[in-house]
Amino acid sequence: MTILAIFAMVGFVACQKPSNDNKKDEQKEEQKPDDQNPEEYAGPVEGSSEWSLIGALLETSWDKDYVMAADGDIYVVKNVKLAAADEFKIRKDKAWGDSPNRGGVYAELGKGFAVEHNGPNIKPGLDGIYDIYYNAAKEQMAVCAKDAAPQWADAPAAAKIAVDGDFADWSALEAGTFKKAVNDPDSPWPGVAEIRCYADANYVFYYMKFDEESLQECKDADTPAMHIRLCINTDGEYESGYTSYFLEGYDFIIEGQIMDAGEWVEYDGTLHQRIGGWVELLAPENGLVYGVGKGNEFEISLDRALFNKAIDDAVAAGTIDAADKKPMGDEFQTGIRFYCNGWDEFSNMPNSSIEEEAGNGWGYLMRIKTNK
Repeated sequence: MTILAIFAMVGFVACQKPSNDNKKDEQKEEQKPDDQNPEEYAGPVEGSSEWSLIGALLETSWDKDYVMAADGDIYVVKNVKLAAADEFKIRKDKAWGDSPNRGGVYAELGKGFAVEHNGPNIKPGLDGIYDIYYNAAKEQMAVCAKDAAPQWADAPAAAKIAVDGDFADWSALEAGTFKKAVNDPDSPWPGVAEIRCYADANYVFYYMKFDEESLQECKDADTPAMHIRLCINTDGEYESGYTSYFLEGYDFIIEGQIMDAGEWVEYDGTLHQRIGGWVELLAPENGLVYGVGKGNEFEISLDRALFNKAIDDAVAAGTIDAADKKPMGDEFQTGIRFYCNGWDEFSNMPNSSIEEEAGNGWGYLMRIKTNK
């Protein structure tokens, strides 16, 4: 082969198109699936209203407020990342104490659920990005899929009792809609003059009026504190349950403090099953009960749905037997135990003369029917 031919061949090779290997690599880079380049989470979309979201979420521990946007009575904070263990509430003016806050029992994604002041922490058990709404007109909240509209429930009829330290609404109740027990003068416990109980579809309300002289003695005691136990029988039979202090057995006790250092305090309580022993079903600070006092009077609300949910949860967890589920129905029985100066017996209501029945002043539980 001549030298000219060799140079011609080299030139031909040098002029060929470059390899497609690099181009294929570039195409592979361009064709990466989207999930290999996820969009970075931008955080909640806040507004400028007086209401804000706060809780154990977004890696915070109740120390960060996310301000809600307002559109009339509807407030929302969008694009909130939740984990299954997260819990939260909303509050006004980024404050606790006397400032309003709202909590409640979450029901279903996208559906409104009732909330109230000092209600329980909201625990959706969801994992993902959601929008959180508050409807101030209906007193409901909703957790919705991103950019989905909430479905509000019809608002229940307003309760006839407001637990606010103003007891006039108790006097306004119609005769026959509530039960009242007055102290028997021959009982061993003069501390409480009377108690009342009224129930609607959502709450059970308790009212108590104290004997002023006995109340002052409690305030002047070495340990000026008062505890109570709301005793509740849910099944209408009295063989099961605890049989001391009343002439009938009761299944559940809600125990908490209503006075400390001689002053009324907001009532909060622990729910126990009282069938054969003490089994804790719901710890305090879950919104089950709330109570306030003024002068020689005190009133309490009990959330029926939360009460029954705690029982359901305990059965599901194996904490109590399914045979002992016994939720609160339209009819139930109840009474109250009172303790002062630590755990000294102060009163038992309803009570009776020590000359009657067992001779110890115990009385029959009040029979309560739900007002619908």
